[in-house]
Amino acid sequence: MLLVVVLVEGTVVPSAPPATVMAGRVVGPAELVARFVDRVELRDGILAAQRAGRRCTARSVVPGEPALVQLAPLARCLGARLEWDGRAKTLSIAFASTVTIRPLPSYDPSAPQVAPTAVFTPEPAPPPPRVIDTGSPRPRRTAIPVIPSWPLATTSPRR
Repeated sequence: MLLVVVLVEGTVVPSAPPATVMAGRVVGPAELVARFVDRVELRDGILAAQRAGRRCTARSVVPGEPALVQLAPLARCLGARLEWDGRAKTLSIAFASTVTIRPLPSYDPSAPQVAPTAVFTPEPAPPPPRVIDTGSPRPRRTAIPVIPSWPLATTSPRR
C-alpha cells in the first residue's frame, strides 16, 4: 500500500485514513473529498459530490467504513485538472475557479463516544530497608574447626 499526498491548489489536504494507491488507482475517503467540494453525500456506498453547480457520483471501491472512492474520475467530473507525480507519490488537483479548503471539524457530537480508560502505571518498588549502624563490628565467636591438610607425623611408642 503506497501512501499518496493530495494537493489541492498547492495545499496539502490530509485525511484519515490517508489517500493510497489501490490497484493502480488513487483512492481516498469521503472526508478528503468533502474538504474541497461544496457538498458531499454518502448513501449505500455511493458518494455524490457537488461543486460549482456540477454533481458527480462515485462508487466506493472498498466496502465498509470509511468508504474509499477513486479520486481522479471524481475530480475530473467536477472540472479539475490533475497531475500525478509517480516519484513523489503526489496527486495535484487544480480547479479553474478558486477553492476554499475546509478544515476538519473539531468536534462531531453525533460521533460515538467512548468512556476514557484507566492507564495502568506500575508503582515503583519500595526501597530496601536502611542499614542500622550499631557501632563497630563485633568479632565472630563461632568456633571454626581446623583440620590440617597435610599428614601429621605419628610417633611410635618407645619400648
